[in-house]
Amino acid sequence: MLRYTLVLLLFVGLVSTSAFNPPKSLTSGGVSSFPVEMESSHLLPPSSLPTGGSSLSYTSLLEPATTVSLFLLWYALNVMYNIINKRVLNRLPHPISISTVQLLTGSMYYLATLLIRGKPKLPCPVHAPAKAIYASAFGHMAGQTATVISLEAGAVSFTHIVKSLEPFFSAVFTFFSTRKLMDVRVYLSLIPVVGGVGLACLDKLSYNHVAFLAAMSSNAFFAMRGVKSKYALDNTDLDAPNLFGVVTVLSAIMAIPFAIGFEGGALYSGLKGDFDLIKKVIISGLFHYLNNEVMYWTLSRVTPVTLAVGNTVKRVFIIAASVIVLGNKVGTKSIVGSGVAISGVMLYSLAKMKYA
Repeated sequence: MLRYTLVLLLFVGLVSTSAFNPPKSLTSGGVSSFPVEMESSHLLPPSSLPTGGSSLSYTSLLEPATTVSLFLLWYALNVMYNIINKRVLNRLPHPISISTVQLLTGSMYYLATLLIRGKPKLPCPVHAPAKAIYASAFGHMAGQTATVISLEAGAVSFTHIVKSLEPFFSAVFTFFSTRKLMDVRVYLSLIPVVGGVGLACLDKLSYNHVAFLAAMSSNAFFAMRGVKSKYALDNTDLDAPNLFGVVTVLSAIMAIPFAIGFEGGALYSGLKGDFDLIKKVIISGLFHYLNNEVMYWTLSRVTPVTLAVGNTVKRVFIIAASVIVLGNKVGTKSIVGSGVAISGVMLYSLAKMKYA
């Protein structure tokens, strides 16, 4: 477990370097020359929109319905990914390598879709937003690796209880990126979230220190990814699916040296001749890509903090599924703590809408 702690510390050290500072235009109020225009055809054909006087009311109903549908699809894909992923990790405890294969699987899926659509060239980020895209890719790689380390070390339910702290990290990263403070009541509403997670961590039945540290690290990395991705969406001509595709390809390339350096050929030895396990690893990678692609579609419609809140609600479904399907044992403190944390997230969401 020491090597996984070293990996997390290395990721944190890389994030703290100047290479991942926010672009100047984000903090100075400057406007990029690359405003994004989302392609609505990814979600709904333009021909299906009504014309005439009823279009406004129909569209006003369609937009929130589409957003809710994306959240639900995101939840379903994430539940399936977490269940399959945990079963793979139970048989093959090499989280860094498995995380890398999952990123590579997503990269191949994205590149295949480019070929099918007749666009063989990978979209290239240009000018200042490129820095945000590279930072987003690193956050995606580090966050995914940290999450898989946490899932391997502890129970799925415990990992996602700790990861309900993501809105807290999102608020912190948003402040350092924009240099703007929200109303103090918004920050106070995060206290129940922190307290609930703290109570859950007191439950000796499910607590694991490596799982805790890895899940906390993934919160920070994914919060950074959310802020940087939102900036990239708003300041480049990349739409959400292509942005996530580029981020996935870059993150897979970044992950390979860590997998080789820390786990060597352990994954190959474990998978050799086991076609059922190979199939499950590939399927887990596909589900990982699809659930994150839907997440990027959702991000294009909401703020990073709203996405973090939705991400926390999603964990209710994952925790319930892990208890039912995987038989994870959850103690009283974990149940009460997760309930307090989820309730705190709801308070945070309401406070954000009213006071921010």
